[in-house]
Amino acid sequence: MDNNHTSSMPLARVPVCDREFNVLAYELIAGATPQPQSSSLSEVITAVLTDPRVKGLLNGKPALLLTKASVLAQLHQDLSFPLTDFWLMIAAEELHGLDLNLIKKLIKRGARFGIQLSQLPMPELDENWSNQIAFFRAPIKVLQGRLQVEVIAPHWLSIAHGIDDATLFNQLQQLDIKALQGRYLPRPEVAEIKRIPSNKLIALQILSLLGDVNVSLEELESLIVQDLQLYYKLLRFINSAYYNFNRKINSIKEALIYLGLNTLRSITLVIALAESTTRSPDLFYLALTRAKMCEHLAIASGWANESMYFNAGLISLLDVLLEIPMSMILSELPLSSAIKNAVLHFEGRTGAALQCAINYELVDWQKIEDSQFEKEIAHTAYLEASRWATALQQSLIAAVESQEC
Repeated sequence: MDNNHTSSMPLARVPVCDREFNVLAYELIAGATPQPQSSSLSEVITAVLTDPRVKGLLNGKPALLLTKASVLAQLHQDLSFPLTDFWLMIAAEELHGLDLNLIKKLIKRGARFGIQLSQLPMPELDENWSNQIAFFRAPIKVLQGRLQVEVIAPHWLSIAHGIDDATLFNQLQQLDIKALQGRYLPRPEVAEIKRIPSNKLIALQILSLLGDVNVSLEELESLIVQDLQLYYKLLRFINSAYYNFNRKINSIKEALIYLGLNTLRSITLVIALAESTTRSPDLFYLALTRAKMCEHLAIASGWANESMYFNAGLISLLDVLLEIPMSMILSELPLSSAIKNAVLHFEGRTGAALQCAINYELVDWQKIEDSQFEKEIAHTAYLEASRWATALQQSLIAAVESQEC
């Protein structure tokens, strides 16, 4: 199969998270058809296993694919390799007439099998079927009461679909539902915090200086050496396999020669932020992807100062990562009006890039279609940003675990 063809297929991902927003799997959704036919489903599965850009969308997590019963039979016939990287799901109404032996064969090849329950009643399942099902996905209104507590929870993972606000998230916790999908992100309320904790205030001070595009090497170096932990982690990362230099870098000045000031500033910014968040690493990964996609869109559009676009993407999720209200963060950071207006109101070119990245996160195909960015440019930026964020996060983890600078 032609990987370039598959990469150009409009694919986006929706995370399946636990209640701490650790990603359990990513649902892959094709823009052309919400439920892929056998040929396109086979292409997606093959791409996940063979195309680095599509594989980068998953960040090492399984792919959840909503499909049809008829497609599963064709899939089993067409593809012979292991399916350990996949969660396969069909609608509850399609269970009738589905071959149980087919499902057993797919599970034997490593797949997890699940049911999408859009409305009641719950399908009747004998023991043989019950033993093959790993998860149920349903709107939270379907999972209310006895169904969740007595029927689903004791046997299967339940995924609440459409968790788009704090009210629904709170209901999910009360029902002891372990997984969710939706637009909700854990943003703090102003009333929840009166002043910024000292450890995060230091991080914001670092972000403040690094966000200045005119910062000099001397200022950057002076700031970094004040925090020895940041200094050593930065050097460990620069000397990691991510860059794979043929000599050891021993100082910030040497790093500048090999990386350039803009890259050095961005990497320091990322590591400083990673040091200051206690949230799920997958939320940090989301911020990295959003930031890099904004930067890619600026570069592809020929817009100057691409680091400003990267910073805007990162800053737009600081409230989630630092658990500090955005109003307090913006009051501490002397940001340009372009970044502030982009983060708060999606204004200007920076705001357009940020909105496009968020549209991909929400898999809003209509808004993606209506965006000022050409579809191929936007899709390439999305895939490359995800791939970059995956590689960067893995290298950061390896650098932290390494004891050698």
